[in-house]
Amino acid sequence: MESKVSGYCAIAFILGIIAAATGFAGEATRVKAQDVSIAFDTCIYPSSPALALGIVSAVFAIVTRIYISGCCRTDPNSTPVSKLLFVLSWVATVIAVVLLLSAAVLNNRQGGQVDSYGYITCYVAKPGIFAAGAVLALLSAIFGIAAFIIISSSSPQTVAYPAVALPMGTNVDPEKNQVVFPHQQYAPQRY
Repeated sequence: MESKVSGYCAIAFILGIIAAATGFAGEATRVKAQDVSIAFDTCIYPSSPALALGIVSAVFAIVTRIYISGCCRTDPNSTPVSKLLFVLSWVATVIAVVLLLSAAVLNNRQGGQVDSYGYITCYVAKPGIFAAGAVLALLSAIFGIAAFIIISSSSPQTVAYPAVALPMGTNVDPEKNQVVFPHQQYAPQRY
């Protein structure tokens, strides 16, 4: 059981680290406002791997969410704390994916918008959008791992009891013919 829990946690953590690392790489390589040039009323964006990194980060955040959902969604041993962590994991994933994809799209936007005064506006992702998505993707994995650990630690331990043959028949009184299991120290009390 311990190896199953540690293996699950390791895989979920690695997926979360990949999502966060590619998100931070997208932040480092994003197009900045001073990198955009304007020619013939069109914004010209330089080539940047931030679009691909943002998409990869969002995909890994989704894959991590799917992997985490496989264990925790209908577990009968879930506690209120594990359910809360599971919901927080979902919320963090949704916000992370929205931030990462919107930053990736803004990073590769072509064209521009001319306002009523004749000025052209070129859109770029604000600093920190990729990083916020990366942090939330990692938090999603951490919340999911914590929920799984709580569920795994609160699951009841199964104890195997030996089979006991009970007397059968119509004239057997269960109160007079009590069967004492080997693990019981004294007979149950009657009230």
